[in-house]
Amino acid sequence: MSPSPSEPAAPDHFAALGQPRRYELDRNGLESAYLERARLLHPDRFTGAPAGERRRALEASAALNEGYRVLRDPVRRAEYLCKLSGIDVDSSEPQGGAPTMSQEFLVEMIERREAVDEAREAGVSALDRLRAEVEDEAETVLDDAIAALAAAEVRRAAEALVKRRYLQRLLDEIDEASTESP
Repeated sequence: MSPSPSEPAAPDHFAALGQPRRYELDRNGLESAYLERARLLHPDRFTGAPAGERRRALEASAALNEGYRVLRDPVRRAEYLCKLSGIDVDSSEPQGGAPTMSQEFLVEMIERREAVDEAREAGVSALDRLRAEVEDEAETVLDDAIAALAAAEVRRAAEALVKRRYLQRLLDEIDEASTESP
C-alpha cells in the first residue's frame, strides 16, 4: 500500500517506513523505502490539489523526513525504541520514565569535567587522549544499549543511553576545550 497524504499518520517511524520495529535495520532497505515514500508524498505532486490536501502532503512529507532522520541515526533509533516502549530518555518528568543516574555516576561526571579542565591546561595531546578514552567508552555504552534492546531490557537500554548522553556532553566539552587550547 502506498502512502497518501489523506491517510492518518502511521503509528510510528518504523511503520511509516515499512521497517520492522527493532534496532537492527537494513540501511539500504531503509533508504529505498524512504526514497519511494518521499517521491509519493512530495508536496510538488500536490500543487494543484486543494489547500487542505497540500497541507496534509506537506505534514506527511515532514513526518516521513523526521522518521528517516531518526531511524538512520543509531543513537536516535535506540532512543526512539525506548520511547515506543514507554521510556522517554528525553523526559525530565517522572512519568516520562527516563532513568535517573546514580549519585556515584554524577560525581564521576563532575570529576571527569575537572579532568577536561586539567587536560586543557596540559595541551592538545592531553585533550586528544581524553577524547579517545571518552569516545571508546561512549561506543561501549551504545553497544550495551543495543544489546539490552535485543534482550528486550528496555530500562537497561535507557540507562545506557542516558549515560551515553552524559559522555557526549563530555565530548562536546573536550571539543570546545580543544578549540580554546593553544
